Amino acid sequence: MKRQMSIIKEVRQILLSGSSYSITSACVVVLFLALLAISCGPALLKEQSDNPETINATAEETTTIKSPQSAANLPEVAAVDLQKLPYIKNAFKRRPSVGSRSALDDFHTTTRRTVRHSAVIANCSFDVLKAFIAKGWTPIVMVAFEGRTPEILPLSEYNDQSSMVSLQDPINLTKRRLAYKDFEASWKKNSRNKCVLITPRKLTETDVQKVLGEYLPPETFQQISMRSR
Repeated sequence: MKRQMSIIKEVRQILLSGSSYSITSACVVVLFLALLAISCGPALLKEQSDNPETINATAEETTTIKSPQSAANLPEVAAVDLQKLPYIKNAFKRRPSVGSRSALDDFHTTTRRTVRHSAVIANCSFDVLKAFIAKGWTPIVMVAFEGRTPEILPLSEYNDQSSMVSLQDPINLTKRRLAYKDFEASWKKNSRNKCVLITPRKLTETDVQKVLGEYLPPETFQQISMRSR
């Protein structure tokens, strides 16, 4: 484009000079410019028309890229080593009372004497319990084994391959196993979809939501509520 403007200026100067030789030269130059316009014009037009298509294609590509923050899946197997969590053992120095359906809430209150930070998580699902274990937290629940008196115990392991969970006594570290189906039925009946978390520091609702978001879609845990100290 700069070259064409330069030639046009030269033609203007030639025409202003008025000589016959200059007029002849100007005609040659004008003819040259006409040929140049014919040969380059379509290419310039094509270049101009291609630009918007390139921009649109880029915009379309950007909007169709999937977000990398897709919900992560729960691991098939996860376990918590209670030996590495002495504060859990401290909470069980006295055998928890299971005299009422509010036993988990009472456990949360009475352990104030032996542990600093405890939280009651309500409206949980089994997947929420799994996510806590995957994080390294051991949800404490109330369940009954084979119709016996309910007990409050930490849920320390789950295994999707065998469809079994392990509940562990923090004092002697003995484990008892239950099938998923039996555990869920007993837990819903006795714990009413609650659990207690005992952690080294006080948990906020944001902390819990963030951890669950690492393993589960948001819609699966939006209904939970918590009370902590």
